[in-house]
Amino acid sequence: MSSSKSRLKSGTMTVALLVGLGLALSACQVRPLYSTDTTTGQTLAAELSTIEIAPAKDRVEQEIRNHLIFAFTGGGSPSTPAYRLVMDVQNITNELDIESGTGLAKTTRVRLSATYKLIRLADNAIATTGSSFFTASFARSSQRFANDRAELDAQNRAAEQVANDIQLRLSAYLAAGT
Repeated sequence: MSSSKSRLKSGTMTVALLVGLGLALSACQVRPLYSTDTTTGQTLAAELSTIEIAPAKDRVEQEIRNHLIFAFTGGGSPSTPAYRLVMDVQNITNELDIESGTGLAKTTRVRLSATYKLIRLADNAIATTGSSFFTASFARSSQRFANDRAELDAQNRAAEQVANDIQLRLSAYLAAGT
């Protein structure tokens, strides 16, 4: 008799726990990132197109900027900017695996890190900040031009990945409205 009481009590506790968990989760809002509209009522694409990107200071930062401009506006300029994106990009190159006979590097790693601030132009307040980084490597050869070109390609690959990450972070910020 006591085992049936304990099973009944256990079943009641399980149901109560599931109902409580259901009520707690019903207060959460889950919205698709690329939904039709953001909290302001505009589409995410329209929100992203209001971001103006500050001029670049060097070639690698320009690569990131170009990727972001294309992602935000399709290559155009924002019609009426509401935000300004300011970036600080650092490009670090490390040589790895030194050959014993020649003392030359066999592989090189390019590490690109970017910190950014999204500034609301209406009141010049910082809306959000963040950082992103990516590492790309390449094998060195005995040809100088090939090494220079491989380094540029590695920088471009890293810049594209950093731009994609920044776009995703800003999209999440604009979709959430916070």
